[in-house]
Amino acid sequence: MNKWMIPAAAAAALMAGPLAAQGDIETVCASFSNSEVASRCGAVAQAVDAAQPQLGILLAGGNPTLGTASTGGVRLGVLPRVSLTGRVNVVAARLPDIRDVETSGGQATTEQFRVPAPAVGANVSVGLTQGFSVAPMIGGFGAIDLLGSVTVLPLSLAGDDFGDNAYSWGAGARVGLIRESFVTPGVSVSVMYRDLGDVTFGTVCEGTEVPTTENRSTCTGGGDFGEIGFGLTNLSGRAAVSKRLLGLGATLGVGYDKFKTDADFAFRAPSGVGTEDIRRFRDVSVDNDRWSAFVDLSYTVLVGSLVAEVGWMQGDDAITGFPSTSDFDPGEGTFFGSIGARLSL
Repeated sequence: MNKWMIPAAAAAALMAGPLAAQGDIETVCASFSNSEVASRCGAVAQAVDAAQPQLGILLAGGNPTLGTASTGGVRLGVLPRVSLTGRVNVVAARLPDIRDVETSGGQATTEQFRVPAPAVGANVSVGLTQGFSVAPMIGGFGAIDLLGSVTVLPLSLAGDDFGDNAYSWGAGARVGLIRESFVTPGVSVSVMYRDLGDVTFGTVCEGTEVPTTENRSTCTGGGDFGEIGFGLTNLSGRAAVSKRLLGLGATLGVGYDKFKTDADFAFRAPSGVGTEDIRRFRDVSVDNDRWSAFVDLSYTVLVGSLVAEVGWMQGDDAITGFPSTSDFDPGEGTFFGSIGARLSL
């Protein structure tokens, strides 16, 4: 082969479509000149952009220690105070339904797909420092608790369109401003980092897929219109205040989360000869940040507490290229909740 033919062939392959590992989710579909292909790409890319923060809040929930905003402090003895919590989180997840997309007037149209997504986890809080008093009966200022979490997403319960179960771990700290007492509420701020393994939804090719260029292929079998797959990292901050009276307690809090992902997604696109090609993108950057608010209600007897939580996370604008004809509204917020039991020692 002529030495000039190899780079020429490579350049032709790259020019055939957008690079598989370029850009971010907000603009990755803008390079398609064909409006139908761009809207199909936008429908699946929007599913990635919407799913990421919803899975993130499913892991994080609202309060990192259900039912209280007060730091645990340190015992006078050798062992620190420890709080153990088992919890089930649920998010009312909403996505563009990328399993089946219709085209009308040269634009892709998707229905809205809703599913209650669960997560089962455990949290631990370990008192590191006692803090100090700023006035009589007002203590705990500067107290530090170390926080940890492990979570499993039982995706197999949500249906065959989801992949294997995914697992997450998290670590962080909570700093007390006021420790809860008979006369004062508990007030604290916390920061946690979490990491989630890969999550998938949809299967774009159920048969044999044959690559034709770097990000295009043909499929010999059926499949969904699109598929998405990603893990994520989450950095969450929380500020909360709590108070108990005669065993009944309430916690109010606000949260701010940053989510980061390198996502893969694929979709079916017209090839121009009456058939469809598979278009794939890999390692697309997805960055989101969200505000949230939550309320906990708890009932405590001795060292045990039963807790229920409900919260809401804000939505966001649609990404570039998402078809306005779709039923899914990215700006609509997301409700989440938790139930759990806490043991404080």
